[in-house]
Amino acid sequence: MKMDEKQKLAVLEKLVSFKSVNGHEYPVAVYLQSLLKQAGITSKIISLGNDRANLVAEIGSGKPVLGVVGHMDVVDVELDNWKTDPFKLTAKGDKLYGRGTTDMKGGLAAMVIAMMDLKEKKVPLNGTIRLLVTAGEEIGLPGSKKFYKDGYMKDVDTLIVGEPSGFRAPYASKGALNIYVKSVGKAAHSSMPKLGNNAVEHLINVLNKIKEKITSVMAERHNKDLGDTVFNIDAFHGGKQPNAIPGYAEAIVNVRTIPEFSNKEILQDVSDIIDDYNAHTNGHISYSVDNDIIPIVGDANSKILKLVQKLGAPYAKKYYASQNYSADELAEMKKAADLSGLKFATDKILPMGISGATDASELLIDHPVGCNYVMFGPGNDNEHGNNEYLSKTMYLEFIDLYEELFTKFFA
Repeated sequence: MKMDEKQKLAVLEKLVSFKSVNGHEYPVAVYLQSLLKQAGITSKIISLGNDRANLVAEIGSGKPVLGVVGHMDVVDVELDNWKTDPFKLTAKGDKLYGRGTTDMKGGLAAMVIAMMDLKEKKVPLNGTIRLLVTAGEEIGLPGSKKFYKDGYMKDVDTLIVGEPSGFRAPYASKGALNIYVKSVGKAAHSSMPKLGNNAVEHLINVLNKIKEKITSVMAERHNKDLGDTVFNIDAFHGGKQPNAIPGYAEAIVNVRTIPEFSNKEILQDVSDIIDDYNAHTNGHISYSVDNDIIPIVGDANSKILKLVQKLGAPYAKKYYASQNYSADELAEMKKAADLSGLKFATDKILPMGISGATDASELLIDHPVGCNYVMFGPGNDNEHGNNEYLSKTMYLEFIDLYEELFTKFFA
């Protein structure tokens, strides 16, 4: 029996109640497995250890294989800045507040419910829908790496990632690098600097050389879908007080990458600069990397992207009409989108590239350019923020939209 609105909201409420902050996805997987079982869908939990897990489930059979992807983890919360309990779904008008409502337990719930509806209604599918539910999308992508390693992507023809796009259709996403640069020196009194080795000065020197090199290459290389490489020094720590030469300093560099200036090339430049600096100074600089995520550029003419645009447009029109936005509010929404480098429309689904990376960077690592890929899921532009919320109307619409999209993909 198809779920009613109350039951659909109860699924999201349950998912939000799990405190899967950068981990602890195993209980979420167990709950999803029990939910799928009610509709007669067999699923498998793949343990990653330390209370972490993936889940995989399928309906239909044969080719083509449509992969649908969602993650169970959420980012941490600053409790003092929340007006509601972040782990209790709280409705205020059309807004459903809770950590992960937008990123991305809303999209995950919508995908699962849509698959359950199709199964229970015995809708014939000329192919397979494979649900891949991941751990650790927010940090390190261990879940998608495990799915790729275990071969779950070998026969997948098309991939939908249910991250919060709202009524947009990103088919390209930048990669990401977090580079941790460390400087080891020798502490000494500031009145006798020659007795020490200033770790902060060395780190500043190296960061300036890295920035100069990266930005010079950035200026010459562009991607028509993703734009330019983005380089930021996001954190810097060094020294403790006046009158003391610092013996240690560290910084975190974040780079959002495009295919024309690859992660591998950037890391080689960083390595060469550090090696040269260490060889010609008394500095001792090292670096390490996490979140080495490659950029993805899908096929702008893929079947899945065109289908999302065609089927999604009526839902977008209906949604924006239901919200009764004023002209000023719509203007502000467009302005916010422009500042974020995004496109905005109320009557159609616009394809675009985005800066944020997803599980697709690991799942499509063998075919990152020209792939059949789209990111499409319910959400407002408040992921990772305080008082995160999801529109109830959009959540419910996406369940119906997924059901229609999954069915017509195989037509």
